[in-house]
Amino acid sequence: MDHVLYFLADPSRAALRAAEEALEQTARRVSPLRARQVRIAFETSAVRALAKLRSGGAEALVIDARGEAGGAEESTSLGLLRGLFGEHDLARVIGREHTWIVVDADPSGAALAFEAGKLHLGGVIAVPTGRDAWEAIWERIASATSRGRGGRIALCLAGGGTEGLLYEIGVLRALEHFLPGFTLADVDIICGISAGAILGGLLANGIDPDSIHEGLKDGSARLDRIRRSDLFDPNFGELGRRAASLSWDVVRGKRSPLSALFRLPPAGVFAGARLRDWLERQFARPGMADRFEDLPHRLFIGATDQDSGEHVVFGSAGAPTVPIHVAIRASTALAPFYAPEKIGGRCYVDGGFTRTTNMRVAVQEGATLVILVDPMVPVANGESGHVADRGAIFVAMQGLKSLINGRFDKAVPTLRAMYPQVAFHLFQPGETTRRVMAGSPMKYFYREEITEIAYTETLREIRAHRFDQIARDFERHGVTFVDPERGARDDSGARETEIRVVA
Repeated sequence: MDHVLYFLADPSRAALRAAEEALEQTARRVSPLRARQVRIAFETSAVRALAKLRSGGAEALVIDARGEAGGAEESTSLGLLRGLFGEHDLARVIGREHTWIVVDADPSGAALAFEAGKLHLGGVIAVPTGRDAWEAIWERIASATSRGRGGRIALCLAGGGTEGLLYEIGVLRALEHFLPGFTLADVDIICGISAGAILGGLLANGIDPDSIHEGLKDGSARLDRIRRSDLFDPNFGELGRRAASLSWDVVRGKRSPLSALFRLPPAGVFAGARLRDWLERQFARPGMADRFEDLPHRLFIGATDQDSGEHVVFGSAGAPTVPIHVAIRASTALAPFYAPEKIGGRCYVDGGFTRTTNMRVAVQEGATLVILVDPMVPVANGESGHVADRGAIFVAMQGLKSLINGRFDKAVPTLRAMYPQVAFHLFQPGETTRRVMAGSPMKYFYREEITEIAYTETLREIRAHRFDQIARDFERHGVTFVDPERGARDDSGARETEIRVVA
């Protein structure tokens, strides 16, 4: 069932009844089959309408400003629109492309249309009151609610170090709480970058989030426990080679001692060889695949060519052919913590330097429902010097997170405009979780509290604000999304006035 909110600027009961009857009759006459799948809620209060939209109560919004008294500056309809579209982010309550305003075909309607046009809505309907107006309105509703059906489901996982990985596990476990009979390991497309590449590779091999959580922490039949030594192997080998080579250069007079000193530190504090070995052991287990082409679903791993600065998507056409464990190792080479991964004579580093989630790749592969998990959000604190007082690593990570998060925020409006048929659901850590995760991405693994906080936070957020919207988007893709502790949500009492358009 698709949900549409219809806001009337005219608060009179007569206008409300007339709109209900006209739209119901039009839907039955124009497209009776489609009408069976649409539920339209009518609202005359802007405050209540905004609250319903923020609870995920609709896939499309029609604002009927006909007959509104006063000019554009006093317009309730424009006030509602500005309240909705004041910020650019994926978590906003409804897409601009799914929002229309209906205005009178007169100078006052033209003024409203001009102001609404600045917000880049799906469109303006300006026709004389009558049968043609209701047909135009219904056509917009039917078109908007038909988008995104039957496509693929994608999971896009960003980086964030070991603690980012723990956060992502918590979010995915929470999502699976609402998905009886379905695991996120069965989605059609998985895109992973950095820490998200590790998680993505395991998911693509059919290991569900709960099993990954238990395996990484304690070990299991399908997954070895990951230890401190698997993550942090000091890069003594490269340090020794550099020291020997530079010392010889100084002896021969080819380099000054000061120049040699500056070149002495290795490309990464940790070699990353043991992480590569751990990954290779996991993907060599029975039932696991270490080749992209052997996976049942599409897997894409993003990395950065360190010398060219280009983003490379392993698993896609034209990318170097490498085993999955090598691609993941390349994607996790967060300089200057980890040394680059050499592939075919090229050096690859963390994919987060050039992309955040590769959600564009997912959409281009046919995804119409995309779940985004992005732990790379900076700490927000009003206290002056809060970041600086915590030292160089904290400062560096705050800067990196700010850079990546800012880039992501700028890309979002463009992507939504390019792909209005795609439903995006973004999960990022809240303020409390960000504080727990703050600092070095190299903290010892396993901080159980991060996974549990992310799990609890995500459960609470979905139940309080996002359940209906996410449930409808999964339903469109043939997947049931329910709360097993409460049963399927019945929101019939949440509307002041509601009409189910049926034949």
